[in-house]
Amino acid sequence: MKLPLKHRRLNRAILKGILTLKTIGSLIRTYLLTGVFMLIPAAITLYIIYFIFQFSDGILGGALAERIGYQIPGMGLILTALICLLVGMIAQNYVGKRIIKGIDASMEKIPVVKSLYTGIKQVGNVIMQQNKSEFKRVVLLEYPKADCWALGFVTADFMYPINDERVAKNLVSIFVPTTPNPTSGFMLIISKDKIVDLNIDIEIAMKIVISGGLVQANKLIENNEAEAINEQS
Repeated sequence: MKLPLKHRRLNRAILKGILTLKTIGSLIRTYLLTGVFMLIPAAITLYIIYFIFQFSDGILGGALAERIGYQIPGMGLILTALICLLVGMIAQNYVGKRIIKGIDASMEKIPVVKSLYTGIKQVGNVIMQQNKSEFKRVVLLEYPKADCWALGFVTADFMYPINDERVAKNLVSIFVPTTPNPTSGFMLIISKDKIVDLNIDIEIAMKIVISGGLVQANKLIENNEAEAINEQS
């Protein structure tokens, strides 16, 4: 028996409402998890710095104050900077690199800690610009649709054999970062003739991504040229 028209419309409206609620719930869950996984590495980093500050200010600073007879203002910050400097110096030599590799291997064996540790390390690498050597050049590509361009970094030529005439032969792997957190993004494999090379440095492109486009390449290039001229003069 066929339902009356008004009943069918009511059923469609109810179904549409249920689907809308599911979509909203899915978006909320996605945004919540994304926010949590972006904030947790930063929170852990700040906590570690705070712990070092409390240690240096409370124990080392207190011991120094007892020895010299008075408290030096800002000694906690100075000792924290010295500890970070010392750790950085150790990490740059052979022994330090071996220790870091051992820590990395240990952290990667712990499921939850692995994700947090990797996130912190990636953020640090971006800040220190250690990742720029992994990128070959900066390009533009039409993504996610035609006439919509995205900034990407060529990582390597895609050399895996593909026996399908629908797939182009000259392929490259491109990393398309997200804004303002370039440690996440998309890996795309596209034909070389579908990309446009940009004559800008990796460092400048990374600053554009992090700023959400607020920082423009021409301004950065002009500033770099001005700084170079000032240094020469």
